[in-house]
Amino acid sequence: MKKIITNKTFNYRFPALKSLIFLLVFYAIGPQNLAWAQGEFVLHVVAPQATDPAIDRALDDHLAWLDPTAPTNHKLIVLLPGFDTIPTDMQLVQQEAARLGYHVVGLMYVNNVSLRVACDGSPDPNSCFEDAHFEIVYGNGLGIDSPIVDVNQPNSIINRLTKLLQYLDANDPTEGWAEFLADGAPKWSKIAVGGHSLGGNNAVMIAKYHVVDRVVMISAVVATATNWVLTHVTPSARYWGLAHEEEFFLPAILASWASLGITALGPVVTVETSSPPYGFTHTLATDLAPRRNGTFHLSTALDLYTPLNHPGNTPALADAWGYMMSQ
Repeated sequence: MKKIITNKTFNYRFPALKSLIFLLVFYAIGPQNLAWAQGEFVLHVVAPQATDPAIDRALDDHLAWLDPTAPTNHKLIVLLPGFDTIPTDMQLVQQEAARLGYHVVGLMYVNNVSLRVACDGSPDPNSCFEDAHFEIVYGNGLGIDSPIVDVNQPNSIINRLTKLLQYLDANDPTEGWAEFLADGAPKWSKIAVGGHSLGGNNAVMIAKYHVVDRVVMISAVVATATNWVLTHVTPSARYWGLAHEEEFFLPAILASWASLGITALGPVVTVETSSPPYGFTHTLATDLAPRRNGTFHLSTALDLYTPLNHPGNTPALADAWGYMMSQ
């Protein structure tokens, strides 16, 4: 389903709401052009099974965005939601990426296992995290299979991304999605990866084995063991991170940033007491109050919790997100 929308978020998690919005749009503008009134973004809402019938888990919609008013940077950014959340939960970050000229994908994937909980007490926590993330990203049957997740190759992040890009290109070939495919696989040199929490962890796993354009870690990496991120083919200078100064996971996140080598590139800068380019550091923090008390970890990316500027209701962290995605 393709739409032209304003710069507002929407909620498609509940099927009844999805059907209601579909009917309202259908009767308002007719079946020939299923689009909302002229606005800022082109948005594709795509069911994973529409791209590959073999995908049979984690079936909430993928989102794919373009801002037709922004000059393209000829890059794709793939943003992965965290544990037990979905792409529609973090639309503001995706919209900011579109404004920067990216083709943007908010990708749904198998994220129903809290690895931090599942790996607690493991005799080898580094292998526990590494094997689980490898299987979520690449699928099982490739020589590294995790005992705490069960993700086959059709349900893997790599297959989901590949099939979504192929679907978008087939349905809207003039939009340029084919630019991010090569020989039937993602063209990683033109792709940035990122995500919130567990999604950021999985972005790091992708960058461990593929040289990507950049890695955007929002409240990530969340892991009680971080030696598994010490080796990576994507250079350290391509990683950026943001965390909340009061979130419970901050010590683990800072340890992961050190393991990735980005704390050596500059100090952690508090964004509300500075401004872009933040001294060209790769590590950012915020102490802004979330919109709901105590949700520090969620407030760095999720629409319901991230702080807003008044007046205007624009995301207070937009400059920080934009810096990490474009510096």
